[in-house]
Amino acid sequence: MRRRTLSIAGIGLFAVIAAVYVLGQYGPPDPPSQPPPPRPAASADSVVFTATMTTTQEVPAPTVNTRVIGAGVFFFDPATNTLSFTIAYRGLSGGATAIHFHNGAPGVAGPVVQTICGAPAPALLGACPAGISGVLTGTWTVPAPLVPTLLAGGLYVNIHTAANPPGEIRGQINPL
Repeated sequence: MRRRTLSIAGIGLFAVIAAVYVLGQYGPPDPPSQPPPPRPAASADSVVFTATMTTTQEVPAPTVNTRVIGAGVFFFDPATNTLSFTIAYRGLSGGATAIHFHNGAPGVAGPVVQTICGAPAPALLGACPAGISGVLTGTWTVPAPLVPTLLAGGLYVNIHTAANPPGEIRGQINPL
């Protein structure tokens, strides 16, 4: 009887070892794929904006020149005054200290109308990402008085660094 118990235990141990070996060779089965998240419904009045960010647009001109580049894509839903955005940049002189939406025509420095990250509070995304490159994605509910300014291309986005506190890179937000 005792011998039989050991052989059953031996078979059980062999099955466990075989299963571990097979899973090690082939891995567990792939989980079922998840459907993509729903995309916002576009209305007939929706507007897409872009911003090409360069140091030459920054006012005043940056004191530390870098080979930084940046771009932004913005989707505005006038039914909700919601501006969804993705901003990407690479090559800053140092980590971003703040990223803002400003009210200002091309070539004109304007006031901050919304902090994306950094100071002053409240920031849509909290602290800015560390490093000289990054991608930010978020949503901002544009105050009603600023909607005509946005639609006319009167807002811009810029990135501030320790080497260039007034701003290192800037891009005017223009409708496509």
